[in-house]
Amino acid sequence: MPSGDKEQSADISGNTLNVYFYLLRKKQTCGVREIQRAMGFSSPSSAYYHLEKLAHNRILTKDSYGNYKVNGETKVRLIDRFFVVHGIVFPKQIIYATATTLMCLSFTFLFWKAITPTVFLALLPGIVASIILWYDAVKLYSSLPLSKRSVR
Repeated sequence: MPSGDKEQSADISGNTLNVYFYLLRKKQTCGVREIQRAMGFSSPSSAYYHLEKLAHNRILTKDSYGNYKVNGETKVRLIDRFFVVHGIVFPKQIIYATATTLMCLSFTFLFWKAITPTVFLALLPGIVASIILWYDAVKLYSSLPLSKRSVR
């Protein structure tokens, strides 16, 4: 991969992705033993394997003390679909689902006396879009292992 390429397309999943999420939320350097304890790995070599896999893909950098931290210049595409608020990971679709739902609810609340079948048909695409967005957000969130949903 060229050195100027900021987008990382490495295939990280499973425990490697768990380690990445942990370091992303921690925002500090971590050693092998800390990752072993935090992830519940049976040996330091398991933690080392996942850290080195991330470092090899230039997602993490390793300092002279052997600690790892997230490389701020590299982005992993999978992570772009989420944002972290106070240590809790949320899919970005929640923003769109909430906006669409609020729009439909406020229209219904403001004009509830004027709702006719024609007005309902005009509102139906917004309702359907809201349902689809909420479904996608819940599906994406539930695809995360429990250990990635929040910081302990």
